[in-house]
Amino acid sequence: MSAVPDRAKKPKVITGDVPALQNGYYVNNFHTLVGHVTSLYSDLLTNEEKRWYEAICLSNDEAQRLYIRLLGRKGSFFRLSRLDYSEIEDLRLAAAGLDKQGLVCCEPPQQLASLLSAFTKPELLKILQLNDLRALSRPQLIQHIEQSDEDSKVCFVLRLQSQDQWICVNGHAHWMLMQLCFFGNLYQDSSEFIVSQLGASTYADYTIEPSARAFTSREQIDAHWRYFECTAVYETLNQRSGSELYDFSQTLPQPIGTDKNLLRRTDRLRVTIARQLERLGHFENAMLLYEACITPPARERRIRRLMKELSWDEAHQIAQSVLAKPHNEAELLVAQRLSIQCKKSLGIPFKKPAIFKPASTKLVLAHQGFRVEEQARRFFAASGDCFNTENTLVNGVFGLFIWDIVFHPVPGVFFNPFQRAPADFYQPEFYQQRQELFQDRFKELTCPVHFRSRIELAFNQHYGKQNPLVRWQGLSVELLELSLERIPISHWQAMFDRILLSTRENTKGFPDLVHFPDSGGYEFIEIKGPGDVLQENQRRWMKYFDQHDVACRVVHVSYRAITTNAKK
Repeated sequence: MSAVPDRAKKPKVITGDVPALQNGYYVNNFHTLVGHVTSLYSDLLTNEEKRWYEAICLSNDEAQRLYIRLLGRKGSFFRLSRLDYSEIEDLRLAAAGLDKQGLVCCEPPQQLASLLSAFTKPELLKILQLNDLRALSRPQLIQHIEQSDEDSKVCFVLRLQSQDQWICVNGHAHWMLMQLCFFGNLYQDSSEFIVSQLGASTYADYTIEPSARAFTSREQIDAHWRYFECTAVYETLNQRSGSELYDFSQTLPQPIGTDKNLLRRTDRLRVTIARQLERLGHFENAMLLYEACITPPARERRIRRLMKELSWDEAHQIAQSVLAKPHNEAELLVAQRLSIQCKKSLGIPFKKPAIFKPASTKLVLAHQGFRVEEQARRFFAASGDCFNTENTLVNGVFGLFIWDIVFHPVPGVFFNPFQRAPADFYQPEFYQQRQELFQDRFKELTCPVHFRSRIELAFNQHYGKQNPLVRWQGLSVELLELSLERIPISHWQAMFDRILLSTRENTKGFPDLVHFPDSGGYEFIEIKGPGDVLQENQRRWMKYFDQHDVACRVVHVSYRAITTNAKK
């Protein structure tokens, strides 16, 4: 099993007073993670994977420190003279101990490319006696070296190998697999321990059952491993080669039982490949990939492709199947529109649906250099408090209201201490498995006092902790107080009901602003600058608002022309 290449990550920002990490923190974190996985997954790990961890445990402290340090670095080959870890007194002795355990190899790399990557440009010029090429950039110099004749390249290899003592790290794949089993994904890694220890992320309190694990079979582990491997390989493919893309799509893992996460992940990648095949004109293969997908927007893409080919009967049949059993509201609404187009072309009678038009007004402003949403917010703030909340307010209040339900100990949904949400949060099971809890909690929505006290209590108890619905930076005390005072409790319930219909789809699309006029009440306002139009999820929320008397409108902003008086 080959290692999955590193994926680029956004740095986590740490602010405020930073606590000091304990000596050997990275060793402790490593053993906490790997020790947990090797114990919990003992029945699913291979003998080779178990022996890998046993070899680490048999190594002395300094050897372990060196190995774990190198596992966290990019690449496999390192020059011993370039390593500097203050907590490791004798790097050569530590490397020799790891070599004895088979965790590293102290032989120099054989490939010229690996050797070149370990040296700076000045070093290469000096060692390979290429000073006449110093005007070249480092990439140009490496290209020149790699295009040399075979005899020269052999000489280059020998020279570079002799310049230092080397260490090549083995076991990257085992380490990645341990992180996959621990987190259930490869988006997270062991840096979560450090971020948490530094106080940059605080996770909610929830119960992890001793037997809870992300995967229940080796087949499932291997399938998810293969998926993440495929996402990395996809980025290296020639995006202009239809045959290469399609052949690659056939290597994606097959569904495993009721594993919806795997299905969703592979469908998403499969649709991405199919869309690119469409752009390249490989329509037949694109359709084959869409047919292999269950989740949206695969069926929509099939319908649209068939419509372009004037295959109206087949397009209509697929549209009807979507209408009969839509995956979500978004897919239903798209199918309704496409079905009408099919019926119109086939001469089938249809009832034209009423077109929802949200309330809208126009606003002309002088451009002051701010984003249009901020400039509009300042305008409305002149007549009452106005906040830029978008998806923050309603989701945040809901997250506070049901905090304990989100983190209720449902079997199997929590399996590591770094989860922002239960594993089923974006699935229909999130509501189904907690239905009685939600029904009891929603009874409190008959009493504004109980509702408000629960929100305030959760805000004070959990401020700063991770929650899939709560974005703390957008929830000020002032905003919460005004919102709970001005927005009727029946409106909160209506919005909460819709979020629960699909936590994946309906936590997005809220208006940009909430305005609390000096005259009383409140209003949601969606700001659209010149040329901007409503997105479908925004339109769906506005239609829902209209049905439940939630105050909302669209404000179309334009800017006054700037005129200057020329000096004579």
